[in-house]
Amino acid sequence: MGVNVMGSSPVADARGLGSDFRDDSRSPVGVELLHYAQTLCASVNHRQLEDRFIGGFGCLFDLPMYGLYTLDPWTGGIQRVAAVGVGDTFLDRYEREGREVDLVDAQVRTTRRAVYNMAAVASMDEWLENPLYTKVAYLHDIRHVIQAPVLNRDGLVGMLHCATSDPTRAFTPYEVRLTAALASVVGTAIEGINARGGLERERDQAVVALERTGTPVVIIDPAAPEPRLNDAARSLLVKVTDPELSLHRALARPGTRESFSHHVEVERVDGGTGLLHGQSSYTRGEGGALITVLELQRDQCAISEETLTALTPREREVALLVIDGCSDREISERLYLSHHTVSQYVKRIYRKLDVTSRVALTRLLVDLRDSRMRD
Repeated sequence: MGVNVMGSSPVADARGLGSDFRDDSRSPVGVELLHYAQTLCASVNHRQLEDRFIGGFGCLFDLPMYGLYTLDPWTGGIQRVAAVGVGDTFLDRYEREGREVDLVDAQVRTTRRAVYNMAAVASMDEWLENPLYTKVAYLHDIRHVIQAPVLNRDGLVGMLHCATSDPTRAFTPYEVRLTAALASVVGTAIEGINARGGLERERDQAVVALERTGTPVVIIDPAAPEPRLNDAARSLLVKVTDPELSLHRALARPGTRESFSHHVEVERVDGGTGLLHGQSSYTRGEGGALITVLELQRDQCAISEETLTALTPREREVALLVIDGCSDREISERLYLSHHTVSQYVKRIYRKLDVTSRVALTRLLVDLRDSRMRD
């Protein structure tokens, strides 16, 4: 392997490669090699990884043939091939006739270690008589080849190859180990690409589910300029005379990142009045999105005392403030109670009225009121 940078590498020494390097000045080390590894790991998809692998490998290593096979970790089948210095005929013939007699590939798959072909045979003459050479490798007169497994948490996800037809260009132990290290970097890069792809699929599925659900949902992403509404939320807000103002009042954030709710009086386009409920929670992590579930109730009016007979006077006070959109902290300030005490009151109210959330409590009380009005 050729050299574009010279000098000893602390990274190589730390990995136990320093002693080998001193006998092998052809191998790249130092900043350029580290930058190459970082570039590979920053790849966002397989095509970019392959382009970066081919471009960087060609700049750092003075070899005529090299390539990266991406494998299905479950079946071992080839998914993608990125190769330099070999033709399509060679690749096709290798798959048809060469793989089944490839002693290097078999040894790599068994040991999960990088293998140098001249360490797998007794001599060059034996290699030239090997079925892999006589059936496939002779097409490019491949004399020396290193094959390294690309591994990650999913298992064997690829193979890294580098080769030369120069019979005098024997690979050193350091070059074998360096190839194995680069294969490990590629494995990490593939793991990141697959994880990113999984997250993108989950995101796309969530977006589809969000659009199809009948529940009105609004998402405020710090990275997005405007709130994202699903179809149900848009359909709900067209029933309100001033939808933008009403929505922003329902989404107004308190001073903390705790869950909160708002209940906003609105005028309906059909001439009536109503109550717009917004139950909001943050997603986890720094800069998390705000998820709000909306509900529009008709004809807001005072809650009858008869609907609250199951509660104590203090619990009634707390319940009325809850459906007015107050958070536990705001209730504690209004009633001069501790935050913990208010939380206990809310839990008892939920338990007595058999509800599990502020939205459910408001719905129950409004439904009871409407039922009473119909009677």
